[in-house]
Amino acid sequence: MSNLDYTEEFRSITSNQNVDQQAMTFLSSFAAEFSGKFKEVIDLSENFKAWLKPTYNDLEQFDAHRFLEKRGETLTVKDLRNTLHNINIEPKTRLSFIEYLLFKYNKSAAELFENKPNSELVAKLEAAVEQYKGVMEAKAAKENRIKELREIVAKGGKDSPRARVELRQLEMGDPAKEVTEEMSAIHARLAAKRALLSPEEHNLRLLEEEKRRLEELNREQVNEERRQRELGRNRLKEKAALWK
Repeated sequence: MSNLDYTEEFRSITSNQNVDQQAMTFLSSFAAEFSGKFKEVIDLSENFKAWLKPTYNDLEQFDAHRFLEKRGETLTVKDLRNTLHNINIEPKTRLSFIEYLLFKYNKSAAELFENKPNSELVAKLEAAVEQYKGVMEAKAAKENRIKELREIVAKGGKDSPRARVELRQLEMGDPAKEVTEEMSAIHARLAAKRALLSPEEHNLRLLEEEKRRLEELNREQVNEERRQRELGRNRLKEKAALWK
């Protein structure tokens, strides 16, 4: 099907979804490809949002050029319009985030709607994304608070001593906990990557894991039988020794 077959669906996305929702729509459609690198798309969404004007979820043409230029993806006005026309449903001059993603990763609007990954596997990706975003948001909030406290301490005044105490606590923090949280987010991303395989690959992985489990169980059983035989021989030796 061509892009034109999805005019209403695409218009609904660009009109009703914010940048975060558009990012998840894109990731869900191309889950198998981006399950292990969704961080890149999430980071792009944060960068894109920094260029938005209040109440808008897309960029006007001038700001779109500036955004692309900062990323080393400069296009002329004509090139940008032609590119958007090729990946979009209808020609327009504003740039939405999902249009940028289609442009950046060379995807079409038709592919966006025709890709139908397994919903159970997509759920794993969504959970990994939420965990990653939670860790990053907490980290950003801490950095912002440290910045605020440093400004209060620098100015002095009655709030300075209390701010200095809180600042010391935040700067000392718990590095082990922060590392654990970030590693947990990374593991969730890798788990999503492993899960978002084709059905054949997923089933093969399950069979391999079950085979390893059975082999380990068999080894444990053989070792236990060997241990019981050894115990039996030792008991016989002990009884024989009593008759000497």
